[in-house]
Amino acid sequence: MKLTTIALGLSLLSVNAFANDYQSQVDVDFLKVDSYNAFSIKGTHYFDAVSTKDTAWAEAAFMGRKTNVNASYINYDGDAFGINLGGEYFADDFYGALELNFVDVENGDSDTNFSGQVGYFFAENWLVALTGQSEDFSDNLGIRTKYVAVLGDDQFVNFEANYSDASEDVTVMADYYWTAQSSIGIVASSADGYEFGIKAQHFFTPSIAVRVMYEALEGDDAITIGLTGRF
Repeated sequence: MKLTTIALGLSLLSVNAFANDYQSQVDVDFLKVDSYNAFSIKGTHYFDAVSTKDTAWAEAAFMGRKTNVNASYINYDGDAFGINLGGEYFADDFYGALELNFVDVENGDSDTNFSGQVGYFFAENWLVALTGQSEDFSDNLGIRTKYVAVLGDDQFVNFEANYSDASEDVTVMADYYWTAQSSIGIVASSADGYEFGIKAQHFFTPSIAVRVMYEALEGDDAITIGLTGRF
């Protein structure tokens, strides 16, 4: 009986591990900084199945332009927590996103605000979007862009850049996929106290990925370890 149960479990795991399509994703991350720790979990549901065929697996939903809803929770050492509810909408070359952010601090302070994006695909995998937040909206506008270049032979490059009018900070990120499953990337930002970041991610199967990120901050080092599950 035990052998039968184990065999059935392995069979189901095998089917899930090598399926090329998924419709839900869960991301769990643990962040360790010298002065505090943080834990987050995020769930995303796509209205249509997402295929990893002919894509960088980490970029499959973006390259497939899949509409979704998501929810996340983050806890900062028990001193504060945040809840985010959001979604992304793709319609041909048009893009929209909304997010509700709630933060509660141990001392009783709390804050709620909305953020949104409106964008357009100028090429197959090139999005440019305007961003904004409900708090002091006219002072919290920004712009972001994301482009995934297909190099061939299952190699890709992802490039992202963000500009915030409120802080006048520019953040640039790039990832190189030497296979559809594996990537290494860098992060640079003009934000005060931020020096640089490096990151890597690998999908062991289309359903399971592990990632790690190191960021050099002014006076602190930050390390993030994450796990992704798809089904």
